Amino acid sequence: TGERLSAEHQEGKTRVSCDPPQPLAGEEEGTTNATHTQPQLPHPIETIPLELFQAIVWEIWSQSSWVLISAGYYVITRLRLVCRRWAQVLEGMPELWAKISLKMDERLIGLALSRSMHSPLFIDLTGYQFSSSALEKLLQHIYRWKYLAIYDVGDGVVQQLAAQSFPILQELTLFNTLFMNRSNISFSGSAPMLRTVRIRRCRIQWSALILSNLRELVLTEVGREAPDIDTFLKLLSNSPKLTRLHLRNTGLTHSSSPQNRVPLMFLQKLELDSLGQDILMQLLESIAIPTSTTCRFFFALKDRGETPIYEQLEPIGQRLRTLAEISRGTRSILTLGSRLVRASYEGDSDLHGTLIITLQGSDESNLEVLEYFASQVSQGEPNTFPPVLRIVDPIHPASFKKWGLLLRLRDHLPNTEEIQIEHIDAAHSTELAFNTLFLSNPSSPPFSRLNTLVIRDSTDRAWAEWLQRWQERRFKRGSVKPLPLTTLKLEGGNISHEILEGLKTLFPNVVLCDVEVE
Repeated sequence: TGERLSAEHQEGKTRVSCDPPQPLAGEEEGTTNATHTQPQLPHPIETIPLELFQAIVWEIWSQSSWVLISAGYYVITRLRLVCRRWAQVLEGMPELWAKISLKMDERLIGLALSRSMHSPLFIDLTGYQFSSSALEKLLQHIYRWKYLAIYDVGDGVVQQLAAQSFPILQELTLFNTLFMNRSNISFSGSAPMLRTVRIRRCRIQWSALILSNLRELVLTEVGREAPDIDTFLKLLSNSPKLTRLHLRNTGLTHSSSPQNRVPLMFLQKLELDSLGQDILMQLLESIAIPTSTTCRFFFALKDRGETPIYEQLEPIGQRLRTLAEISRGTRSILTLGSRLVRASYEGDSDLHGTLIITLQGSDESNLEVLEYFASQVSQGEPNTFPPVLRIVDPIHPASFKKWGLLLRLRDHLPNTEEIQIEHIDAAHSTELAFNTLFLSNPSSPPFSRLNTLVIRDSTDRAWAEWLQRWQERRFKRGSVKPLPLTTLKLEGGNISHEILEGLKTLFPNVVLCDVEVE
């Protein structure tokens, strides 16, 4: 029956069983009866508190993705075979049976529909290999569909769904129907509770979508079937409660007509990835983005000969200036990276969303782009709380032209008090960085107010060796001035006890955060 948990006592293993012990051959009947009349202690596996067992099972089940729904039911089946008590508990958890895929056996679909009772359903419609009767069973419970994912289905299924109403549907995922069928998907039925829509490689009748209560819209790899920008902006204007918008590799077509700005007052996150630069800039100019929105943009720069970089980046520069003004008087961080041209600006103000930019451009444009970002942050009146300057991935010194970037940033951020260097793993890069900061002009260092240096996630100790050499040189030649720092902060990585003690003689404050001292 599968309701016995046992392991044989062989080679050090012990046999245990949840079922009553069976009489040995040759035992007298009276002895057996006496044994059965004696009270038996429950097996430890039966003493697990009900709430704890339910929490464990739900944790296992909630981690199963759409692809692994069948695997989730396999786990449930195995757990049911442990003992009758577990089987009863599992059968009495309706939400555990609420994920249903057309890849499942039709009998299991019927069982899941029955045992899920009135729970909202997670429905996965994938592929062509299923019976029409199985789909009919699911459609009879369409009033319970809360999450719907459609992958690679045929035209008939799409059209059948398009005519339905989804009274409690909150999340819709459409994936890869562009190449599998040639008819348009048009959810003309009512879905008043729809909150999240994810579309990838699909043919959609965009003008037919009614998404007035939408909170999240994700479009990925929607190429020639993407809407024109006028239709897309109209869709956004009909979704005033949108909190997240993510477009990736989606071919919106440019419009030359003037656009009224679409207000998205509740937008919390905006991600524009691998769009054409003209489209990206037009979107930024056509959407009224709240200053509290976190923005992440990824795009390729045009050739410098066609349009100056500052003109290409103007809509982004305008947002940077706005965020910098909001951050005035509070702590903010300007991050510049060299692996790809990366920049971000974040602040502590509640009204300040993070701006993250990743650009693809030539090495010649890297310095110009990063300097442009610094210039936008520094505009206006001097900030009494200058932004922290964070340099990330300085492993390609050529990208920073031997750290000449720091000298160019000095003209825009002269009052910088804290510099963070992250992932500095090459000895030659360390040497160039420290020489630029402290030895390029000893009488007039690039950042005269610099008092804090943060080394984060460094696996190379070249920076510590540089500081030791500087200390030795200072002892031998008394004319060497102390480093203009009051605090050295180390985050992540490891350091020897000997080096740590040496650093404490160099700086009034040495702060360790998640550092392993060897």
